[in-house]
Amino acid sequence: MNPYDVLEISPGARPEEVKAAYHRLAKQWHPDRFTGEAKAAAEQRFRLLAEAFNMLKDATRREEPSRPPEPAVPEPELRAPEPAPAQASVPPGPVKTHQDWFKDALGAYEGKAYERSLALVTYAIRLDGGQAEYHALLGKLLDQLQQDPRGKVKALETAIRLNPKDAESTILLAQSFQALGMQARATRLWETAFALAPRHPVFRQGTDTGKGKTQPRGAQGRDAQPSLGEQWTALVEGTKDKLGRLFKRG
Repeated sequence: MNPYDVLEISPGARPEEVKAAYHRLAKQWHPDRFTGEAKAAAEQRFRLLAEAFNMLKDATRREEPSRPPEPAVPEPELRAPEPAPAQASVPPGPVKTHQDWFKDALGAYEGKAYERSLALVTYAIRLDGGQAEYHALLGKLLDQLQQDPRGKVKALETAIRLNPKDAESTILLAQSFQALGMQARATRLWETAFALAPRHPVFRQGTDTGKGKTQPRGAQGRDAQPSLGEQWTALVEGTKDKLGRLFKRG
């Protein structure tokens, strides 16, 4: 184990940098922040962080990271949860990949276990934050749970940046900006979504407004601003020629 890699610091880091890195990561990976399967992985990472810190807290050891260290006695306040004696010499089982964690998160989402799915996909993103579908699922979960609006917007923006053809995330982000009253951004996103998926149900199915007209579900949202909803309704209810002129560029 390279303690510098574990603590995400450069070789030769100063003692205060080592300590700061440890406390930052220990807080991030504290097992109490996780549940279910993710908790076990967090406990393992937490133990590695404590071990790496104990290897580097002695300034003389920081000069020789590749040399097998002598056993160090951890400070009481930094002691990591100790495994049961029977497990000390048992080889670790197969390490789950970020794809495995995402697959579990997707299964939990489909089973409507949203809290569990949120914990699993968050862990998958920590392992690999470059997967568009991971951020898209995180955005859907935060929307479903009505938690962390800013985190939802950030997740959806990341998903779209990684996959500009993601119509579902584009629609959900349009609804999010609409709910926040950010009309200009929402309108641009609605136009992009229509260009990506003009046959999407959100553009074909509406609800009765009481005046013989229909309003697309995507323009309503839970907290939609009426002004933008009315604007988008007028666009969708127009003729194909009007929609063509709206979305045609150049």
